Amino acid sequence: MERLNFKQFSKLSKLEITMLIDIVAIAAFLSVPDSFGRILFIIPLIVSGTLASMSASIINNAYDTDIDTEMKRTSYRNEIINPDNRAFYAGIATVMLGISMAVSYYFLNLLTMLFILGGFLSYVFLYTIFLKRRTTWNIVIGGIAGSFPALAGWAALMNDVSPTSLFIAFLVFLWTPTHFWSLATGNLDDYRNANVPMLPAVVGIKKGGFWILANTVVLVAYSIIPFVIPSIVVVGIPYYFIAAIMDVMMIYYVAKPYFGNSGKGYRAAFHFSNMYLLLILVSIWFAHVTV
Repeated sequence: MERLNFKQFSKLSKLEITMLIDIVAIAAFLSVPDSFGRILFIIPLIVSGTLASMSASIINNAYDTDIDTEMKRTSYRNEIINPDNRAFYAGIATVMLGISMAVSYYFLNLLTMLFILGGFLSYVFLYTIFLKRRTTWNIVIGGIAGSFPALAGWAALMNDVSPTSLFIAFLVFLWTPTHFWSLATGNLDDYRNANVPMLPAVVGIKKGGFWILANTVVLVAYSIIPFVIPSIVVVGIPYYFIAAIMDVMMIYYVAKPYFGNSGKGYRAAFHFSNMYLLLILVSIWFAHVTV
C-alpha cells in the first residue's frame, strides 16, 4: 500500500470541512464568559474534534467507494481508497475516533465527549449510511452532524448547554442545506449518475433553486435572533455588523441565479456560503472581548 502524501490525506479526511467544524466549536467555546482565562482547554477540544471529524470523513469515503466511481467531483478518491483497502482505512479511522474520545473525556468532560461522538455517529450512520441514498431529506436531517461541534465547544468549559450554543448549533443546521444544495446544483449529473437523491438532482434546477432561496430566507431570519434577545443569545457586537452584511450578500448570491433562471450562479453561491458561515462564526469569537 502506497504511503499517503499530505494532499491525499487532506482530501481523504476532508480537511476543509474539518477546519470549518473546528471553527464552529471554537466560536461556541469563546462565547463562554471568561473563556480567555481558560484558553488552554481549547487544545483538547480542537484535537478531539479534529480527530473525530477526520475519522467520520474517512469512513464516509470508505463506504462510498462504489458511488465515487460514478461522480466526477469525487472520482479522485478511488485513487486513494478502494474496495481492497477500505477496511484498512476504516480501521485507522476507528483508532482516530478512539483517541478523540479519550482526549475529550480525560481532558474535558463526559458531556463534551458525547457531543463529539454524536457528531461522528450522525454523520456516519444517520447521513452517510441511512439517509444519503434514500431520501431528498438527506442533507436536511443529516445536517445535524454539523451542529454538535457548537454544543461540544460550550460544554468543554461549562459542562452544560446554553441558549448561545444552541443558537450556533441551529445556525449551522440551517446553513447546511443552502450550502450543499448549491453544490449539488452545479453537479447534477454526478448525483444522478450515482443515484443519490440530492434535492436539486431530483426536482431540477428551478424547483431546487426555489428551495435554496426559501431555506436561505429562513437562515437569514434565524440569524437575526441575537438582535432581538441579545441578553439571552450573547454573540458580541462584531456579530451584528458582520451578520447584517453577510445576510444581504447571501440572499443576493442565491436569488441571482434563481430569478435569472440559470444554474451557473449556484457554484458562486456555494463558495460564498463558506465565507458566510466562516465570517459569522469568527465574529462570535470576540463575543466577550467587546461586551
